[in-house]
Amino acid sequence: MTEYQTPKGMRDFSGREMERRLAMMRKIETVYRAWGYQALSTPAMESVDTLNAKAGANLAAGSEIAGQLFRIEDSGLALRFDLTVPLARFAANQSLPKPYKRYCIAPVWRREEPQKGRMREFLQADADVIGCPSMRAEAELLAMASGALRAIGLGAFTIHLSNRKILSGIVEKLGLGKAEVDVFRALDKLDKIGVDGVEAELEEAGIKKASVSKLLELIGDDAGVGNKERLEKAGEYSPHGAEELRQIIASLHDDYGMHGDEVKIDLSLVRGLGYYTGPIFEIRAGGGVGSVSGGGRYDHLLELYGQTDSAVGISLGIERLNALEEEREKDGGAVTPTQVLVVELDSSLHKNALEAADKLRAAGISVETDLNERNMRKQLEYANSLGIPFALIIGKKEAESGKFSLKDLRSGRQETLGLTEAGMAIKEALAQK
Repeated sequence: MTEYQTPKGMRDFSGREMERRLAMMRKIETVYRAWGYQALSTPAMESVDTLNAKAGANLAAGSEIAGQLFRIEDSGLALRFDLTVPLARFAANQSLPKPYKRYCIAPVWRREEPQKGRMREFLQADADVIGCPSMRAEAELLAMASGALRAIGLGAFTIHLSNRKILSGIVEKLGLGKAEVDVFRALDKLDKIGVDGVEAELEEAGIKKASVSKLLELIGDDAGVGNKERLEKAGEYSPHGAEELRQIIASLHDDYGMHGDEVKIDLSLVRGLGYYTGPIFEIRAGGGVGSVSGGGRYDHLLELYGQTDSAVGISLGIERLNALEEEREKDGGAVTPTQVLVVELDSSLHKNALEAADKLRAAGISVETDLNERNMRKQLEYANSLGIPFALIIGKKEAESGKFSLKDLRSGRQETLGLTEAGMAIKEALAQK
């Protein structure tokens, strides 16, 4: 018998896992919309020419991008590998009020070897600002992303800031301008392969050991050195780049109330080879979890699609955040959005159960009724197996009196209430959870 497998590097999500993901996406979307960001949906497929154009921002990345594409045979199309290229293509072909602030929460696909924490299909929650050259855009995106992370219950995290202008300035002053791509490629792996690995990779690329040592010294995290001292050092290599970071930090502190220990200048931050032209950033969770969000300014990307404009964006990694939520969840959580199961003690009461369900739904409560004509025990077993928190029990006595038994399936507490009172009690209890 043929066994049909899920495609390599992709996953099925159902029940508890899907409920967790949906709840997370709703919370992030609520924050994005509260800040005035518009939803944008673009096709899952783009022309190969559109996707390959991104490589024009950095020719060294071209072969890497081409190798990551899931191409649709003989169509000239491929699945999108990020949400930024479709945005750039869209914005370059529109006359939009500026700044244009958009968000998109959607899957992307990359044809690379799957490994722990890296799938071929994964969700991103992006937010971008087009048409704002001011560092206010960076500060707003970082403050908004921080709010979204707090909304989903993430505890301590730190914003790491750098600037491509500073990194390029360091490389130039060390006489490594021709090897900039090799330098950035190696530094981008620092968290994965460590200092020794970076040293080995750069020396293999033909860079002298003394230059490698000086480079690592300049970008290193000096213990006890604060942002002010780091910015002074950075200003020696790019005064403009250092000033941009000063403005972002000042805005995060003065306008959004972020403390100094929540924001850190980190010159080792590279963020890949792509198209970044200025400030770059990551948000890292504590406990060794690493990056849960990243982004930066990409002022030249729209030029590749026919329009000159400034742009900056940030992305939250849904897969990493979902894994953290799964680890934190002690009780397993609900498998279903259902908040109440209406339990009928006799199948002749099904119409009464449907009427009660309709009234509870009108009050904004998610409700199921029994479809399989099971006895009370079986219905309650079903509710418990899915993590449904409440059961509203209807017998002939309840149907006649209009007073129903509302049972909290988590605590076992039961009380007799009218339907309106029961709805209010359910909503109050759920709000306190």
